[in-house]
Amino acid sequence: MRKKLLVKALLLSLFMISAGSIPARADTGTVQNIPIVPPMPFEALSGPSFSGKGPGVSGVFSGKGQDVANYARQFLGNPYVYGGTSLTEGADCSGFVLSIYKQYGVNLPRTSEEQGKAGIEINGIENAKPGDLISYIGHIGIYGGDRKLIHASGPEDGIKVSNIDFKPIQSIRRILSE
Repeated sequence: MRKKLLVKALLLSLFMISAGSIPARADTGTVQNIPIVPPMPFEALSGPSFSGKGPGVSGVFSGKGQDVANYARQFLGNPYVYGGTSLTEGADCSGFVLSIYKQYGVNLPRTSEEQGKAGIEINGIENAKPGDLISYIGHIGIYGGDRKLIHASGPEDGIKVSNIDFKPIQSIRRILSE
């Protein structure tokens, strides 16, 4: 069923693009692009106590991560929509993260895999701060503090808070300086 829906959405998108019915929109806001670094080898990952060393970049922007986490909490209970980026109408995990950070002038990549490489690496959950990105294989969310993750969980739960250790952590990334 999901495959059928995806095919329909792709066909509709192609039709709209070919018909020229999607108007161009100038981006009027200031957006900062977050650098991406290569991922660490899978063997170096050790689950929730991830502490491997890897390449870092100077890709941290001024702002408070706690503000990001507080803003993200406003959307708890809203729906999960595969491919969505709307904080109110529905978003998938990476669309949720992308849309939250866009409110702070930060332009993250669209996929959870690429978002999990943005910013700088944080070694160990004990060093994580609210607003950091917690990346899993095929999933991403925003660290809310106290070992909690704010994320677009799935169609049944929508946007919710979970314990960070619901599956092995792939990376922890810092986007904002505070």
